[in-house]
Amino acid sequence: MLGQPHKVQWLPDSNSHLASRPADEVTRLDRLAHRAGRLIGTFDALYLRDTTEALARQSTDVVIAYWGTEPLADLLAIRRRMPHVKLVLMVLCYPVSLTRAGVARQDWMMRRIMRVLDGVIFPNEAMRDHFRAAGLLGARVGTLILPPCWTGSFQSTGDQPPGLTQPNVIFTGRTDLSSATVHAADDLRVLMRALLDAGIELHHVRSRETDDGHPLRRPFQPMRQAELIRTMARHDASLIAYNTTACERDDRFRLTVPDRLISTVAAGVPVAVPQDGYEGAKQYLQGHPGVLCFRDASHLRHMLNDRAHVAELRAQAWAARGLYAAERHADHLQGFLASLRSS
Repeated sequence: MLGQPHKVQWLPDSNSHLASRPADEVTRLDRLAHRAGRLIGTFDALYLRDTTEALARQSTDVVIAYWGTEPLADLLAIRRRMPHVKLVLMVLCYPVSLTRAGVARQDWMMRRIMRVLDGVIFPNEAMRDHFRAAGLLGARVGTLILPPCWTGSFQSTGDQPPGLTQPNVIFTGRTDLSSATVHAADDLRVLMRALLDAGIELHHVRSRETDDGHPLRRPFQPMRQAELIRTMARHDASLIAYNTTACERDDRFRLTVPDRLISTVAAGVPVAVPQDGYEGAKQYLQGHPGVLCFRDASHLRHMLNDRAHVAELRAQAWAARGLYAAERHADHLQGFLASLRSS
């Protein structure tokens, strides 16, 4: 939510707003109405009162909503009540669904919202091209490519830490595979085992699902973001991969720039990514000096065996981390928002 230039205010979406209310104040009717509002536009009276009052108090003229389809119902509601406010959707991850039916539903929702949007911010050309090819982008809607980045304060600082001697990768994705929120696409146990059997030391968050006692497995306890970024900088590469064979539709993984990749470039560590697919991530990495595209585990081990080359890639990735600071894109974003205000 943007008010005066360079002044940003964050407001929750209606899902978060409902979840923050005391349980004894939320009735079954409230929950049913909330579900209905997902399709026709939010009409939660408390959420709309708090949101419109906050926007008016800050003299907000642009609202940036993110990510996926979650905020679309709220944008419809804001448009009805505050038609003068410019509405922008930041598409960080789309489509979220991994099934054909789910993607079709989200596409329907996206086409519907385009009639009220003024702008869309895409993370890369692949996502924008997908929207155009699928007929999701309104003809009058302005667009901006804005690579997602952490601020400079998140990046590794000081001298580059020494690397490990054994060929290794770090995986910062989910490994708690019994969680109800984890999809089969997060289950990388087959790839993990192939990497281990190829002789690659594998570092990842400890979980009982991946505790198989392999001598090259190096599990660690969960860390805060800043500590994780510092830890990543020790490694040969950060593994970016999903089990896409478990998806009916893998658009999400072809198009999206995952948050673990955003942390990787901030940490200044090379990236290991499968040779096939992941077009969005690879576009994001254009110009990055430390990318290892591998066919399979043995191919990656072959590249990591060249320790002199790995050391060179690590040094180059460390030097390149400043290219991925969010501050570098501030003027670009402000120029886009100014063009919307003047239209």
